[in-house]
Amino acid sequence: MRTPALLSSTMKIPIAILTLLLSACANSGTFQHKPQRHADRFGGNRAALADCTIGRLQADSRWVISGLGYEVRSYPDIDATEVYAFPLGALPGTYPRNMPTNPDAVGVQEKPVVKVLDYAAHPYTGPSYSFLLMLKRIDDDSVLATVKGNEYEGGIAWESLAACAAASNQAGQK
Repeated sequence: MRTPALLSSTMKIPIAILTLLLSACANSGTFQHKPQRHADRFGGNRAALADCTIGRLQADSRWVISGLGYEVRSYPDIDATEVYAFPLGALPGTYPRNMPTNPDAVGVQEKPVVKVLDYAAHPYTGPSYSFLLMLKRIDDDSVLATVKGNEYEGGIAWESLAACAAASNQAGQK
């Protein structure tokens, strides 16, 4: 017959292993920002560029791009705008009845509502995004734009932003 002291020493190893596995699993879902893909200076208004870029992406023929959901944050304290793009189903309120991949779905492509926040008081803690477009005003005529995130979606967003900035500059020269 085993003694309780012997039983407890044989149970220490499995308990320690189980503890390590559980703590590793608990920390595996921690949000981490994605790598920066692009950065450059563009002429134009940050809010107008963000709006134009979202419009172009929503009108894109590729379902991976046109199906993205957006959250727009405006930070007046640092004169910046952030556009978060999320994959299908990552945003609250996305159900089978309105999923772009459902052929019977009721598709509603609305402009996202801009949330006006203080930058330091509202760090991002939401779901993993496809890309983050940050537009920060440099002077009266230009913004610094950066894109972080997935290479494919971020690259298309960057091309859309460049097209919007070029169209804005052409309209300003007329």
